[in-house]
Amino acid sequence: MLTGRVALITGGASGIGRAIALRLAEEGAHICILSLSRDRVQLLPAEIKYFASTSELQETSKAVERFGPRCLPLEGDVSVASDVARMVAAALKDFGRLDILVNNAATSCVQPVLDHSDKSFLRVIMVNLFGAYLCTKAVLPHMISGGWGRIISIASTSAHVAAENYSAYTASKHGLLGFSRCVALEVAQNNITVNTISPGTVETPSTPLHIGKSAEQAGFSPDEMRKRWLSDYPQKRFVLPAEIAGLVSYLCKDEARAINGEDIRMTTGAMW
Repeated sequence: MLTGRVALITGGASGIGRAIALRLAEEGAHICILSLSRDRVQLLPAEIKYFASTSELQETSKAVERFGPRCLPLEGDVSVASDVARMVAAALKDFGRLDILVNNAATSCVQPVLDHSDKSFLRVIMVNLFGAYLCTKAVLPHMISGGWGRIISIASTSAHVAAENYSAYTASKHGLLGFSRCVALEVAQNNITVNTISPGTVETPSTPLHIGKSAEQAGFSPDEMRKRWLSDYPQKRFVLPAEIAGLVSYLCKDEARAINGEDIRMTTGAMW
C-alpha cells in the first residue's frame, strides 16, 4: 500500500495518466494532477494528441477521491517552468510532502523530417523531454529531504526503435530514457529510484488519431490499419492503461527499491 504518500502525475486527466492516478489512489496515495486542457492549447502542424477537457480533469479528480484520498487537479503545461513550480508549490501547500512523480504528459507529431515544422518538432521535445526535466528537478529537493522518492517516466518502445515520420517523438523518448538513467545514478543513495516504462501502442484516446493518420497516409481504412498494427503484437491486442498503472504501483513500493535506472518494456511479447 501507498497510504499517505503524495503522487504528482502529469497528463493525468485521461488515458494512461488517469489510470495511474486511480490505481495509486486505490493504494492510498493522495494525488496531484497537472493537465493541459484542450481549451488552453492549439495544435501545431502535424501534431497528433488528444487533450482532455477541463471537465474531464474534474471528473478524474472526483473518481480519485471516491477511493478516499484527496486529489488536487491543476491545469498547466509541463514545458513551462512557472506552471511546474505552481504545481509543486500547490502540492506542498495541500499535502505537505512529495513522494512520487509520474512523468506521463506527452505529445507527438507525424511528419517527415524534410517537411517537418520546426515549431512542432520543438514542442514535442519541450513537452516530452524538457517537461520531464523540469518536473524532476522541481521535486527532487523535497524527495531528498524526505528521504524517499519514486520517479517513473512513461517512455515508449520508440525509446528503442525508429519509425518513419516520428522523428521528434522518437528523439524525445530516446532522450527521456538517457535522462532518467542519469538521474537514477545521481540520487541512488538518497533512497530514490528513477525508472521508465516503455509500452507499445496503448488503448488511449490518442490511439485512434494515430491510426487514422497512418491509414490516411497509406490509403487504407482506419479499421484495416488497426488490424495491421495489431498484427505486430503477439497477443493481438494493444496494451491497456490499467496494465501500465499496475506496474507503476509496484515500482512505487518498497519491495521494488532495487529496481533503479531500468526501462521496463510492455509490448505483449513483441521483440522489437
